[in-house]
Amino acid sequence: MCGTRPSAQTSPFAKIPFRAVLLGAAISLVLVAPASAGVDCVMGSKAAPAELIPACGAIIDQASNLSSDRAAALLVRADANARTSGGLTQALRDIDRAIALDGRNAKAWRLRGDLLREAGGDLNRAAADLSKAIELDPQDAESYELRGVVYTNQRRLDRALADYDHAIKLKPDDAQAWSDRGVTYYLGGDNEKAVRDLSEALRLDPNRPRSYTNRGAAYKKLGQLDKAVADDGEAIRLDPKVPEYYDNRALSLAAMGEYDKAIAHYDQALRLAPRPNFFTNRGDSYHLKGELGAALSDYEAALKLDPNFAQTYNNRAVLYKKMGERRKALADYETALRLDPGNDNAANGRRAMIAEITKFGAEPLRPLNAVSGSGPSFDCATARREVEKVICADPQLGVLDRQIAETYEHMLKGASKRSAGDLRKTQRDFLTTRNASFGRPGYDLRKVMQDRLQRLNALDG
Repeated sequence: MCGTRPSAQTSPFAKIPFRAVLLGAAISLVLVAPASAGVDCVMGSKAAPAELIPACGAIIDQASNLSSDRAAALLVRADANARTSGGLTQALRDIDRAIALDGRNAKAWRLRGDLLREAGGDLNRAAADLSKAIELDPQDAESYELRGVVYTNQRRLDRALADYDHAIKLKPDDAQAWSDRGVTYYLGGDNEKAVRDLSEALRLDPNRPRSYTNRGAAYKKLGQLDKAVADDGEAIRLDPKVPEYYDNRALSLAAMGEYDKAIAHYDQALRLAPRPNFFTNRGDSYHLKGELGAALSDYEAALKLDPNFAQTYNNRAVLYKKMGERRKALADYETALRLDPGNDNAANGRRAMIAEITKFGAEPLRPLNAVSGSGPSFDCATARREVEKVICADPQLGVLDRQIAETYEHMLKGASKRSAGDLRKTQRDFLTTRNASFGRPGYDLRKVMQDRLQRLNALDG
């Protein structure tokens, strides 16, 4: 995060640092009569869906079977279909048939409500189905818990909390309900209650990586960054293949000023999943660390993946402002506001940039790191390439550039005609490659310049 801007973890597809945290509780349905061919049509069977589906079909297709048995078999088959790729539509059809056969089967209404929630479609219909399940079986804690998840997704937080309260009263040892209520408290800004509930979920079930990372987010909001880092570390230990855990831990490390450690965690998140918010978050750490070229490269990589990621435009605008690129900064602020009209940081940045352009013009009032003993080897006032402007805006890169130029000139004076020709060619190649490669994902301008200086020093020695 740069300055007071919100973290890029607040992305278009995830408004909170809890990545896919609201997981539905496991569905538990009644057993049904055994089917032929050695596979029983029972909920919770370890048989593969490909075996369960025909086994349940044998019961469903027998019109002489009791309606309640056929309805139960339809629910088992629906659950099996829901666990196959592209099987959700068939699963919902099966549940519709089950409800038509036995409209007072509370588990059927609960299962359909939960599948509708998972499908991400009509949440109002999902809530209505779960309400019907509660009407038919008011002692079913799971239906309250699942309806709470729907209400949380709808940001109807008071209703969600009431449902979680019911679920916990009916089933005090339900770790999922405690965890989901903790998430809802977090969304409502009550981070102390969020920590309390998530801690209880972990007491009941200490092997819940998402509960650890969610509690870490609440600790971060409370300013307890060391605890946030520890919780995300535990989430990573329990499930090292989830990229969001590395991203969340990196955000806390960056808030502590541990930018190198944060960048290492963003690297791991990006290895697992090259997502735009991960690139933007890593760009923020590079920016705060002073590596402006790497920051710009990451912001541009994020926008290649998602050209409508408003937060990245806001963050790149801050970088352009630092580089003296007022016109580009203004354009990025305006794009951020077009994509996210409620972005107060972009609105404030746009106003400030308009005032600066009105007072000073679109170009810098004076060249950054103008030719001097400590600045770059070229005149920043005439710099036109993006890479040169980044070098001008970064004092360490400016020093590196001057050292490369001075070492090159020193070697050129003492070189033979043939050696001088070779030296000029390597310098031209270095500059050409630098100019062409800058801005590409993964290009590290600082390292490239350091390597060039080391090679020149080795040759000079």
